[in-house]
Amino acid sequence: MNYTVLITGANRGIGKALLQLYLGLPNTTVIVGIRDPGHPSADDIRHLPVAANSHLIIVKIDSASSTDAQAAIDILESQHGIKKIDTLIANAGIANWAAAAQTTVSELEDHLKINAVGPFALYSAARRLLFNSKTPKFIVISTELGSFGLMKERPLPAIAYGASKVAVNYLVVKLHYEEPDLIALPIHPGWVNTDSGNRLAKIVGMNDAPVTPSQAAEGVFEQIEKATKEKTSGQFIDFKGNAVSW
Repeated sequence: MNYTVLITGANRGIGKALLQLYLGLPNTTVIVGIRDPGHPSADDIRHLPVAANSHLIIVKIDSASSTDAQAAIDILESQHGIKKIDTLIANAGIANWAAAAQTTVSELEDHLKINAVGPFALYSAARRLLFNSKTPKFIVISTELGSFGLMKERPLPAIAYGASKVAVNYLVVKLHYEEPDLIALPIHPGWVNTDSGNRLAKIVGMNDAPVTPSQAAEGVFEQIEKATKEKTSGQFIDFKGNAVSW
């Protein structure tokens, strides 16, 4: 049976690397939700190699919008005949690196809206299609900067980003307990060599972040594939499968 995965923010970074892995699987429908399907980066992903009997669908999903996710699901059903989603990956997000004294209220609100409310809006819109799958999975790409236990040893300027990830982690784990058939977990992909990750690296005197997008994606992909309700769902893990402190 055809496998269906939806990934947000898959036109660059970790999301694009994940997209390439899923497009490499046969009999797979890969749905990409991005802010602007007309952007040149969308043309790039349209030309990625696709395995046998697999195909790519691109829809507009801006995580700052409260209506985009539902509109995208409506289009997927009515125009593309999508009847189920097996794995839903909330990868899109923002990260402005600043301490509390340099962070405005509006910046915090933006982070919460995009990094926490956005994934919940995505889940809410896709829920019915998710539960048409025999093993529905909801995965949020999170961060150890959203960990209370690691805050002292990770004194990085990320108050808005970290707070938004704490919020989304709660939402995901709450879904684990409320939805008996759902596999739900946040995954820390490592400190990834993306535009955002490298900006933070330079702030702390590093040249680049240590983990490549491909390494992060391969690890995240492996954790998603082997995730189960009994052993993994509701846990906070990194891309290598190690437990991350709450």
